Amino acid sequence: MMKGSIIRLAILFFICTNGYGQEPEWVVEENNFEYTMSFVSFLNIDGLNLNSTSDKVGAFVNGECRGTTNLIYVKSKDRYYAYFNVFSNTLGETIHFKVYDSEKNQVTDISETVKFETNALRGNLSQAFSIASPALNNEAQLLDFSFKDIEVVNKTENDQEMVLYLNNGVNPTLLKGVFELSDGSKLFHRGQQLISGTSVLDFSSPVYLDVLSQDESMKKQWVISVRYTTRSSSIKIYKKDAVCYNGGAIKVVSDLNGGEIILFKDQIEYAKLPIVNGEVLFTDLLAGDYLLKTGDLEKNVEIILKK
Repeated sequence: MMKGSIIRLAILFFICTNGYGQEPEWVVEENNFEYTMSFVSFLNIDGLNLNSTSDKVGAFVNGECRGTTNLIYVKSKDRYYAYFNVFSNTLGETIHFKVYDSEKNQVTDISETVKFETNALRGNLSQAFSIASPALNNEAQLLDFSFKDIEVVNKTENDQEMVLYLNNGVNPTLLKGVFELSDGSKLFHRGQQLISGTSVLDFSSPVYLDVLSQDESMKKQWVISVRYTTRSSSIKIYKKDAVCYNGGAIKVVSDLNGGEIILFKDQIEYAKLPIVNGEVLFTDLLAGDYLLKTGDLEKNVEIILKK
């Protein structure tokens, strides 16, 4: 009986060892190589970042280990990073990666590869290089933005700028942004990560936000501005048609001092002026169709060339 138990334990140990592997002893013969390439990375397996100093990464070329390191903890970022060099004598070699997960005692081959570049640096503490299986999302999109418990009357978007129109009287200094991002990405303001529906920001002036992709390879900046709905009764528009060599003019009278009037011609922004002392004046206008915009109000004006 004792002998049978020992055999069964030995078989079980053999199965476990071969199923999960042992901590790899990756060694690099650094003196055999002339060039280096550096990485500041994070390790991710099955959607979870590894966070143990026993976890490690290895870089290989044709099965030969060219670089390896364990994760280290960086207190200022409250995060684990892999700092390591990859060695080579030849430019353009294909680097393959393997990741050792100490909790699972398992080595994972990474499908994505990198071409060797002399003295190149991939990644930093703010945007670390992703070594992951499966590969992480590389999109950095702000899909939608609004405010918690605040009605957004209208919204315009152009490239990576959003303008949100609110009702008059809303305090713009204590607003909680509610946002939707591309899968896995994060939103930052001045280096601080924002939480949708929780983080409070001052929108009394345009706010610059950074979207960082899940794999951290892409960062895009978005500008969010708050404006207020415009009462049509507060705007009066006067025009003077063009005559011979004298251009026409458009005059806007409004009690919305400090606001802006934007003038478009042929769907292209032609001029933009602030409302000062209750009015704005556009002069030397050629004949044609114009569009005036302020807040969420739009007015079409036609300048005619009179003979």
